[in-house]
Amino acid sequence: MPFIIILVVSAIAQLFLPWWVIAPIAFLVGMLKSKSAGSSFFAGAGAIATLWIAYALYLNISSDGLMLTRIGNLFSESLKFLKNIPYSISFFVIMALIGGLVGGFSALAGYQFKQLVK
Repeated sequence: MPFIIILVVSAIAQLFLPWWVIAPIAFLVGMLKSKSAGSSFFAGAGAIATLWIAYALYLNISSDGLMLTRIGNLFSESLKFLKNIPYSISFFVIMALIGGLVGGFSALAGYQFKQLVK
């Protein structure tokens, strides 16, 4: 249930608010709905990673891959190990990691805050 709540509320909020709004949303859901530390982390990480991968896929389809090629060029210049990986795969991995870590640790922090106050 926390996965769905984080996914839906974050998707709606990111239409109008900046990207970092995912952190307070995941924190609140982790605090109010999670039953364990592991489930809160994986719900937050999975929901935000899924959301950002879906958005990256939408951007890729709507720009015929041009945007991902440009972003891939940007990252491959500074991160040499990415030169051997196709740009679209590296972009999706980077999006999933950044979003997943922010969402996961925010939800975990919310759960830990609930345990602290309890």
